Amino acid sequence: MSRLIRNCIYLGKNTLRDKTFFFWSILYPILMAIFFYTAFSGIVNQEFEPVDLGVSPDSYFVSIFEEIEILNVHEITEEEANEKLLSDEIYGYVDNDLNLTVKESGLNQTIIKQILDQIVQVGGLNVPVEQVDMMVDYTISNNQNADTLIIIFYTLIAMVSTYGVFTGIETVSLIQANLSEIGKRMNIAPLRKSDFIISGLVGGFIMNVISNTLLLLFMHFILKLNLFTEFKYSMLFILLGNLFGLSLGMMIGSSNKKSTNVKTLIAVAVTLFLSFLSGMMSPDIKIILDEKIPILAKVNPISVITDNLYKINLLGITDDIYEGLGAISIYIIVLNLISYGFLRRKSYDSI
Repeated sequence: MSRLIRNCIYLGKNTLRDKTFFFWSILYPILMAIFFYTAFSGIVNQEFEPVDLGVSPDSYFVSIFEEIEILNVHEITEEEANEKLLSDEIYGYVDNDLNLTVKESGLNQTIIKQILDQIVQVGGLNVPVEQVDMMVDYTISNNQNADTLIIIFYTLIAMVSTYGVFTGIETVSLIQANLSEIGKRMNIAPLRKSDFIISGLVGGFIMNVISNTLLLLFMHFILKLNLFTEFKYSMLFILLGNLFGLSLGMMIGSSNKKSTNVKTLIAVAVTLFLSFLSGMMSPDIKIILDEKIPILAKVNPISVITDNLYKINLLGITDDIYEGLGAISIYIIVLNLISYGFLRRKSYDSI
């Protein structure tokens, strides 16, 4: 036990001196969080202002439009509407037959079109339109806004939780005689590699959890993002993400004879690509992939973590979390077995 603690302390110090770990595990996630917050906070926290709509004074639907809070109704003729559309005083004009005229496409024009579609649908059901509340919300409200763009921050957390991949690569590289001086000494000395690997993984796990905690504290106290309502279940996925990252790093580190820098670039490319598929760059990408290739969400570990963080904290769904936990656990076991196979066959003609 004392040897394990001693090795953990040694490897922990070695990790702290590693500029790669400091940048990718601590500085880079915080920079990404700042970038996403700056780029998307205005959209996420957007508040809608009343939409100016021109309506024919003779229209049967004038009173209905006036009851819709988001609309600011202007009773004007078609000639007046053309002038106001050109001067951007109104976003659309509706005639007596519910035909919509707009100058250009945009969010406000889309809102008007959706309201008109709803009126037409209600009319098709032979239900008096004036008896229908167009602004009623039939969904159950939760204590946190389910903004689609918040998935970007969950993906960032999921990606960073796998950044133990760098420690996994470093730990395996240290015991390989062709990559480090320590590896040369270890391969000619009566030392157990397994003790060193376990120490590296334990130390790396602790260090990466600390870096994850720093990111979460930064998001909560500096960026004022309230991302977690179910902390216990969320931490399960974050901790498993750390174990997955360590296992992936061991596999990358043991599977080839490239330098540590090359292996680090491979790890960065893999994690960024998986995060891209999970919607970190744009939620629309994830939506399209979920519709076209739904199996990707089930086999992509970062997507599994992201989806479960979203369901747990925003939707309050915890019934099927064991499927996600099981999937990541299987990845961890398989990657460790592959790494063991590579490490077991390591031999050197000369050192």
